[in-house]
Parts: sequence; C-alpha cells; structure tokens
Amino acid sequence: MTSLNIRPVPSSSTSSSSKPIPPPSLLKPWDFCYSPSSDGCDKNLLIMFHGLGDSKIPFFNLGKQLSLPSTAILSLSAPDPIPLMDHPSFSWYPTFTPTFDPLPIQNHNPTVHMAKLRNLTSILISKEVGWELKDIHLFGFGQGGTIALELGLSIYNQPLGTGQDPPKRFGSIVSICASILTHPTSTLNIQTPVCYFTRHSPQSAIHQKNLNVLKRAYKDVEVVQASGDNEQMPRNKDEWYGIMKFWGQVLGRKDEGWKGQGEVYEVVR
Repeated sequence: MTSLNIRPVPSSSTSSSSKPIPPPSLLKPWDFCYSPSSDGCDKNLLIMFHGLGDSKIPFFNLGKQLSLPSTAILSLSAPDPIPLMDHPSFSWYPTFTPTFDPLPIQNHNPTVHMAKLRNLTSILISKEVGWELKDIHLFGFGQGGTIALELGLSIYNQPLGTGQDPPKRFGSIVSICASILTHPTSTLNIQTPVCYFTRHSPQSAIHQKNLNVLKRAYKDVEVVQASGDNEQMPRNKDEWYGIMKFWGQVLGRKDEGWKGQGEVYEVVR
C-alpha cells in the first residue's frame, strides 16, 4: 500500500502578493511613476502611455483614479522632449520637422525607441521584478496607443527570453484613437486581446483602414465606438463603460483562497 503524507497549505490571505517597487536605477533611462495596487494584491500591471505633448503625471493620476482591482500602475514619460511648451511635453517618436512643421504620416516611425521598450519589458518580467508578460496590460492614447500596439507586435515577432515556447502576448492592450503604423503584410493572429476606442464613423474610410490593420495583426479586437471627430480621451462614464467592461474580462483576479471552515492540506505521495 502506498503511504500518503499530508502537509498544511499556506493560506493565500497570509502570503505576500505584492511586487517589489522598481527603483529608478533599474528602469533607466525611463522617467516613470509607479503605484502598487490599492488592495495590496499586485496581480496585474497597467502601463500607461500618454499622448503627444503630454507626460507621465496626468496618466499616472488617471491610472490611480480608475481603481482597477489588483492592478499596479506604471506611467511612463515618452523619451523625446518637445521644446518651447509651457508645461512638460514629450513625444514617443518624431512628428515635427526641425522647423516645427508637421511630418507627413508616412514619415512617422513608431519603432525608433522600441529597443528601449523591449528592454523595459524584459526587466519587468525578470526574476528581480517578477511580473509575467500575460499579467502586463497596456493603455495608450494617440501616439501612446500606437506605441502600445507596436510593442505588442514587436514582442510577438521577436519574443523575449529563451526556451522552446517564450511568451508572445501581453494581458491586453487598450488603444484610444490610434492604430498601428507599420502595417503588417500578413495575418498574424496575435493572441493579445485589444480594445480599440474610436470616434471615427464606422462607415468612414479611415475607420475601415485602421480596423483592417488591427485585425490583420491581432486576433481579437473589440471596438468601442464614441461620437465626435477629434482625437480625444473618453469624456464621461458612458464612454468609459466599454473599456471598463473589456478590463473586467481580461484582468487577472487575485486568488482569495479557501473560503470554507478549517484548514487546507495537501496530500503528498
């Protein structure tokens, strides 16, 4: 007869589920703000990518105001400062000529800082910090939305790490009024779920173009339609509803452990 041994299983409520707060020296050269989850369980990490001419602070405050359960916030400032502005302003990739004329859209290169973003992701999923790629969620507005989508594409094409089956997908990506600029030429079926918030009319040519490009890259694209023609963040509860519903489907939830009476034991052969 096989002998069995039993041992108590530690309660999840007593075990630490917080991640270490990354020091600035570890995430160089990125300028960032970080906040652990307000409920003490860092199950998800939401990385915030601001739009053109903005900075880390407003999106850090937004991330905290969202109060997503079990979600830490990492808000980045883009690498390229924009001069002659009356507040800290940054860009993720060049959009102006040296004389501050707008660059044609075909001259925009969203991959100019991709190596730095890939290195940042590698640090976040290292043993030192402890995140898994599937628990990292991206949120971006305008330029930042394009960067988030391009990073998801880059990680899929060139996975981080070694091994037979390195991870290729983030937990999710939310892009506000932005699509991919690099235009994949074949259907990729990237597994990262995408929420695309847009103000373009569903019948417009630009909407159809953006959506086709997204669906060529990503397998699951959920569209949140809003009114208005300008590139703007969600303005009210109704416009946020579709995004919050999407997060409710994709964010990981903390393990609340055994809820019955008594202790839990593991059987060991």
